[in-house]
Amino acid sequence: MTGGFVELRDTRFVALGQAADAWQAYGRQAAALEDRSVQTLIGPLRRSGWAGPAASAALPQADTVDDQFEIRARTARLIDVVLDEASSRFAQLQSALHDEVEAARTAGFRVGEDGVARPAHDEDGSAADAWTDRIAAVVKRAGQLDDQVAGVLAGLRPDGQGKTGADDWNRMSDAAEDVAVWLGVDPKRVPPPGSSPQRVADWWKGLSDQQRQLYLDAYPQVVGNLDGLPATDRDTANRLALRSHLAELTTGDGDERDLERSRRLLDRLERNEYGDPNEQLFLLGIDNSGDGRAIVAVGNPDDAANTCVLVPGVGTTLDGMTGEIDRATTMQRGAYAQAVGTGESVSVIAWLGYDAPEADWSAISHKRAEAGAPLLDGFVDGLHVTHGNGSAHTSVLGHSYGSTVVGNAAHDGNGLAADDIITAGSPGMDVNTVADLQIDPQHVWAGAAENDPIAGPLGSIWGIHDNEPTDPSFGANRFHVDTSGHSGYWAADSQSLANISRVVIGDYDHVTLDHGHAP
Repeated sequence: MTGGFVELRDTRFVALGQAADAWQAYGRQAAALEDRSVQTLIGPLRRSGWAGPAASAALPQADTVDDQFEIRARTARLIDVVLDEASSRFAQLQSALHDEVEAARTAGFRVGEDGVARPAHDEDGSAADAWTDRIAAVVKRAGQLDDQVAGVLAGLRPDGQGKTGADDWNRMSDAAEDVAVWLGVDPKRVPPPGSSPQRVADWWKGLSDQQRQLYLDAYPQVVGNLDGLPATDRDTANRLALRSHLAELTTGDGDERDLERSRRLLDRLERNEYGDPNEQLFLLGIDNSGDGRAIVAVGNPDDAANTCVLVPGVGTTLDGMTGEIDRATTMQRGAYAQAVGTGESVSVIAWLGYDAPEADWSAISHKRAEAGAPLLDGFVDGLHVTHGNGSAHTSVLGHSYGSTVVGNAAHDGNGLAADDIITAGSPGMDVNTVADLQIDPQHVWAGAAENDPIAGPLGSIWGIHDNEPTDPSFGANRFHVDTSGHSGYWAADSQSLANISRVVIGDYDHVTLDHGHAP
C-alpha cells in the first residue's frame, strides 16, 4: 500500500486546532486594526476638510489601509474555519484507523509500520488482505482530505505585497466559495427571491455562525437582497458584491457608466463611516443591471424607533443614488430635529428597489408601479421581521411616481405594513380615495407645492393614476407645504420638511394641515 499510514496513526492533529485558534486571534487583531485605522487615521483625515490635489491623491490611499485589514481579517476567519474543520475530520479518520488496527490485532493479525496486516498462519492470508484493504481505505480517505485542505488553503494564501488591488476582493470571495463548497454550504439552499421575509429569517437563524459567514463571504449576490435578513448582514453582503462588481469592471472591458456610478456609491458609503454614527449607511440592496437599483438606509432600521421608507419617482436610476441618499439624510436629520428630547432613533431608507420610469410614456403607465408594488411590500414586511425591539413606527413616503408604487402596494393584497403613508408631489396613487389604501384614512398624508408641475396639471387626470391625493375628495390629510417645485419638499428649515418629519416620528398633533384631521 502507499505511504501515509504512520503519519495518520501518529500525528497530533490537536496542533491543527491550535493553529486555527491562532488564525482566529489574528483575524480579531486585523479587525481591531481596521477599526483603529478608521477611528484614528482615515476618519480624522476625512473630517478635517482637507481638499485639493494632495488630498485627492492621499485620501484614496488612506482608504486602502482599512481595506487591507478587512481583507486579512476575512481571510484569517476563513483559514480558521478550514483548519478547525480539518482538525476535526483528520481526528475522526485517525480514530477510525486506530479502530481498524485494534480490530485486526484482536482477530490475531499484526499490523506493520507499512500498514499491512500479516497473519500468524499462512492459511489466513486472504483474511489478512481484507484487513489491509480496510486500513488502506482509511489512509486513502486521509490522503484525499489532505489534498482537499491543501487546495482550499492555497486560495487563501496572502499575496504578501501589502497592497489592496481591485481584484483582491474577488480573490477573497472566490476562496470563500471554495471553502463553502468543501463544507457543503450550498447556494441552492438559499430561499428563492420573493420568499416571505419570515421564511428567510427562519432559514438564516437556523444556520450556524460559520455557515452564515460563509454565505456572506462566498455568495453575497445571492443573499444580500433577501428581505428578512438583518440590516448589518445585508450591508456586509452587498458591499462585497459591489466591490466584486467594481473589480470586474476595472479589470475587464467594463461599462464606463456603470463603473462611474458604482465608484460614486462605494465612495459615499465609505465616507459615511467616518461621520455621525447615527447617519451610518447600510447597503440593503444592489443591482447593477440596466439603469440599476439600490436600497440604502441612513441609520440602522433594525434598531430605530422610527423608520421611513422613501420611494423615489420618475427618472431615478443608480446613477443618481447619491442624491437619493442626500435626500434620505436630510429627512433623517429633520426627523431628529423634531424628536429633540425624546431620545428616539430614526432610520430613513432610500428605496430604489424597482425600475423607475423614464420621463416618457412609461411615467403615465401603471406597469412600473404594478411591478414595484410587491417588491416594496416584501421589503416593508422584512423591516418588521428583523426589527430587534418589536415593531418600529413605520412610514412609507412616495415622491412623484414613487407614490404610485406606494398606492399599488397599499391597495393590493393585505396592504402595506405601515403606520403612515405619505405622498409628496404625487400624480396619483392609482386609487380614487383613501379608502382604497387599506389603512386608517387619518394616517394618510399628502403634500403638494402650488407650482408642482406633476401634482398640479398632471394630477387627477382620469385614467392616469386617478385622483391626486391632496384633493379634498381623496380623503387624506393635506399637510402644509411652503416650498416650490417638484423636488423642493426637503428644503432646510421649511414647513414642508418639518411636517414630513413630524409624521415620520408620529408627532401628529404638530403637523400643520390645510385640510383633514390628525389622528
